[in-house]
Amino acid sequence: MFKRRARLLVASERPDGRAARVAELAAAAEFEDWIEVRPARAMCALTDDDLAWADLLVAVDTAAARAMPEHRPATCRPKYWRLPADTGAELDLQALEALRCMVGGMRMLARVDAEDA
Repeated sequence: MFKRRARLLVASERPDGRAARVAELAAAAEFEDWIEVRPARAMCALTDDDLAWADLLVAVDTAAARAMPEHRPATCRPKYWRLPADTGAELDLQALEALRCMVGGMRMLARVDAEDA
């Protein structure tokens, strides 16, 4: 069983608002028991403290994925979500799909853990 919410640090190549929008979407009630999302200003602006906090470092564009710091702690796993370049309805739909997929997997694992107990 999960002892705390998974921590996602979301970043794009530059501060274009997409990471902040993902964090806003992740604040919905359907995710509150499962994940905590923080937007980063930009991938190049990450600090060691940011990386130590995160379970997943999520890049929302190809440039951010390429710029992911290699010195991440072993507990901070990289993820790449190919989100649209513009904020808007399509970004919201794809970000929500990615968040729901992640949380759905966590729910399945929690059920398996409960059945094994």
